[in-house]
Amino acid sequence: MIVVGVTKAISELFGKGGIADRMIWFSGMPFLDSKEDHNFGVPVSAVMRTSVVSMPAHGLTLGEVQSLLADDRYQGFPVVEDKHTKVLVGYIGSTELRYAIDKMSRTSPLSETAKCTFAPSSANLSSTSLNNIHGDSSHSSTLDFSRYVDATPVTAHPRLPLETVMELFQKIGPRVILIEYHGKLTGLVTVKDCLKYQFKVEAAENPKDDHRIEEGQEQLWALFQRAGNWFSGRVSRYSGGRIRLTSTSGGERPLGRGQILDGDEEVLDEGVELESRR
Repeated sequence: MIVVGVTKAISELFGKGGIADRMIWFSGMPFLDSKEDHNFGVPVSAVMRTSVVSMPAHGLTLGEVQSLLADDRYQGFPVVEDKHTKVLVGYIGSTELRYAIDKMSRTSPLSETAKCTFAPSSANLSSTSLNNIHGDSSHSSTLDFSRYVDATPVTAHPRLPLETVMELFQKIGPRVILIEYHGKLTGLVTVKDCLKYQFKVEAAENPKDDHRIEEGQEQLWALFQRAGNWFSGRVSRYSGGRIRLTSTSGGERPLGRGQILDGDEEVLDEGVELESRR
């Protein structure tokens, strides 16, 4: 019980949460604690990423898509009508896109120059391009990935409070929340973006004082030393000096009669010869 009490006191003094919570934070895992209440007073536009790599619904070649997938920084891509209007069409994850490409490549070889579409094709496209994924890629011009696109991703208004967006992450659990304004993509936000802003605000509200922390640690260590010396003295007293624990004060210990030597004492040579004389 003493160990548990001391551990709890130290944990509350130098940190918050249990060992599992601290390991999640130490490992850098994006985790939002639902037990914490936040009131940042800022919209999500203050945290969102404005430089977003998106995919146009039509026009990209398979080679360009594979180049984007080769970058491990992207977990997915917003799909827009075109790069200029940025009208949001949906969202496709990198895992789903890789799966779709692998599935199509098993049916027939794919050409890197084949066009990719991420939205339902318009009526002016030929029936050949609509059914090309089941035929020879040398005779096809379009690869249809529209079935793998999430047409209803989680979106938020730029003026939505950041606390509300964090609640969406906690309750729904999306990988990313797209920020749109009047149907146009303006940015995106992830759990890591929210945590970065949270740590930044907490660091500004509670600036780290290394000097006070060091003083507290020194006082705590001195308390442990006094407790150890007291316990060592009690043991030596009740055992009549026959059991002596190592002192933590660093001072020299006189050798008394009847004490048990621990092997590190400097005992004067009493003239005992260890080598035989001839």
